[in-house]
Amino acid sequence: MDGERPEAAGADGPVVTADRVTVSAETVRIGAPRSADAPGEPKVQLIREDGVIRAIDVTCTCGERVRIRCEYS
Repeated sequence: MDGERPEAAGADGPVVTADRVTVSAETVRIGAPRSADAPGEPKVQLIREDGVIRAIDVTCTCGERVRIRCEYS
């Protein structure tokens, strides 16, 4: 991108810049608390390209899928 920073919110949604990201060893539950009759657990899949994580797919127990794209600078 010729050294340009992406827009804060584009057609594909907001971009979270590296200075806004923190890493934690704490386990985090994704999604709303489930009831006893809800099937399964949410699924998280790392999408790799040449050994680098390019996206994270999160699939809710309801079937909704969200893809978080990872861009490195």
